[in-house]
Amino acid sequence: MEDRIRHAKSYPFEIPERSYVYRRGEVQAFDTHPAPREGRVPVLAAGSNQSHRQIARKFDDHPSADVIPSLRGRLHDFDVVYAAHIASYGSIPATFQHSPGTAVSVFVLWLDEPQLARMHETEGNYTFDHLHSVRIELDDDSEVLSEAYSYSSKVGCLNHDGSCVSLGEITATGRHFAEATQPGILGIVRDRLAPGRALDDFVGDHVGDDRLRRERSRAIGEDALPLGFARRTIADL
Repeated sequence: MEDRIRHAKSYPFEIPERSYVYRRGEVQAFDTHPAPREGRVPVLAAGSNQSHRQIARKFDDHPSADVIPSLRGRLHDFDVVYAAHIASYGSIPATFQHSPGTAVSVFVLWLDEPQLARMHETEGNYTFDHLHSVRIELDDDSEVLSEAYSYSSKVGCLNHDGSCVSLGEITATGRHFAEATQPGILGIVRDRLAPGRALDDFVGDHVGDDRLRRERSRAIGEDALPLGFARRTIADL
C-alpha cells in the first residue's frame, strides 16, 4: 500500500526535458533516432501521458508498442489543470483548459491506429476530441501544428475557490491559474472531503476502496468547471 500511495502522489510522474522516441521499453533521443510520423495521429499529452514511464506502463505488454514518437512543444492559449475526478491509481489527473496568453509545455504523441486504440482503453472518464485552430510549436521541428487531438475530462475541471488549478509539475509561461503539485491538490481535496485525515491515510483509503474512490470523484465533480475551448468529440470513452 505504501508503494501505491507514493505512486498516486507522484503524478504526473517523471517527464523528460526533450523529445524522445519510445521503442519497446527503451527511451531514445528523438534527434538521433528519428521516427516515422506518416499515417499517425498527433495526440496531445496533458498530464501523465507526457511521461515515458506512464507510456511504458500502458504499452510495454502491448503488441503495438514498437515505435512511439513523442515530440515536446508549447501549446498556446491553453493550460494543463486538474480534472474533477480521481484516477483508478489514486491521483487527481489532468485535462486541458482554455487560458488566453498562456503557453504550456506539452508532448505530442504520434500514434498509429493500434496504438490509438490501446490509448483509448486507458483513458476512462475522458472524451477523445479534435482540436482545430490551435497553435503548437514543436521543439525539434520548424513545423507549427494548427490542429491535433486530445483527451478531455468528461466531468470538467476541479473547482477550487471558483477557479481551476494548474499542475505545478507542468511548466508554462503567462499562467493565470493558481498552481499546485499532486500532494498539494490531494491535500485540497482531503480538506474538502475528509478534513483532519492524514494525507497518506486519505489517499490510501480510496486507493484501496474503489467504491470510495468513485464516491469521492462524484463529490468533487458536483461543482466542476466546464472546459472553455472549442472541440469536436470523436469518441466518448
